[in-house]
Amino acid sequence: MQRMKRSDKKISRVSNRYWHDRSDLLYFQYVDFLVRMVGRNAQSILDVGSNSCPYLEWFHWIPSKFSIDIQRPYYSWRVHGKKIDFLNYTNNREFDLCLCLQVLEHIHDAKSFAQKLLKVGHHLIVTVAYKWPSGTDSRHVQDPVDEKKLDTWFDRSPNYEIIVTEPITEKRRLVCYYCRDNPTKKLRIDDLRTRLIRTPLRASRARYAQSIALSAQDLLWRSWQD
Repeated sequence: MQRMKRSDKKISRVSNRYWHDRSDLLYFQYVDFLVRMVGRNAQSILDVGSNSCPYLEWFHWIPSKFSIDIQRPYYSWRVHGKKIDFLNYTNNREFDLCLCLQVLEHIHDAKSFAQKLLKVGHHLIVTVAYKWPSGTDSRHVQDPVDEKKLDTWFDRSPNYEIIVTEPITEKRRLVCYYCRDNPTKKLRIDDLRTRLIRTPLRASRARYAQSIALSAQDLLWRSWQD
């Protein structure tokens, strides 16, 4: 274990506030639902661009959890974090499931990024800001993003997609699922019936574990070794 630097602790607290303000957004609930369908048998999961958000803790049944971020990878005693630019990540390991949430609109070379996502994950869930006008967020370099632009980056259409609109703000996000090994696979009623169901007690425990994990970020760093 490596102790965090004081500067890292400051970043962690800022990131925790970032998550606190976004943790109940609807698109996260759609991602959670999809993971419980397509990742119900997953043994490993990678989150690319976590920005120190702890949603990997939701997926308690997946034993191997990993996080990559260029500045603030999420980490805990259950999640390995690696601070690296994903485009410079050279490990050949593949994962059962990969997440990339609200990242591609920040990437100049989004096509290379998207192609690499398909290489590392057998199943991939991506979200992007949907048709946000250019200049809405100064950190976005790809706005506006729509289905056509995403298809260009991935050189294919997703197996499943849905547009999620948040209440009040009416901000929209495009949520996409890709099955790398079967591009024509469609999610069907059988996938819905066999999804993992969250019980209220388990959800309560998950929230409690999540709060503990966030607090632990100020104490310990669990580095992911290649």
